Amino acid sequence: MRELNQDELDQLFPAECHFKVICKDREGMEKDLNQSLEDIGLTGIVFQPRGRSAKGTYITFDLSMVVESHERMKAMDEAIRAVEGVRMLL
Repeated sequence: MRELNQDELDQLFPAECHFKVICKDREGMEKDLNQSLEDIGLTGIVFQPRGRSAKGTYITFDLSMVVESHERMKAMDEAIRAVEGVRMLL
C-alpha cells in the first residue's frame, strides 16, 4: 500500500473520527487526556470513560469529533500518546 500524497489527504478531511484510548487507570487520567487536547487548541471536547479492565488496571476512553485536517489528526495523536499512562490509541 502506498502513502497518500497531500492532495489525497486533503480530500479525506474534514472527517468524523472516533478515537479509543486505553490507558492505566490512575487518578487524574481523564483530566490529563482532556488537557492534552486543550494544549493544542481544542477546547470544549472531552473524553468519555467507557470501561475498566477486569483487574482494574486499565480504563478505556472514547472521543468522537470532526477533525478538520490530517495535520490536526497528527497533532492530536502526538498529544494523546504523550500523556503518561496511555498504552494504546485507536
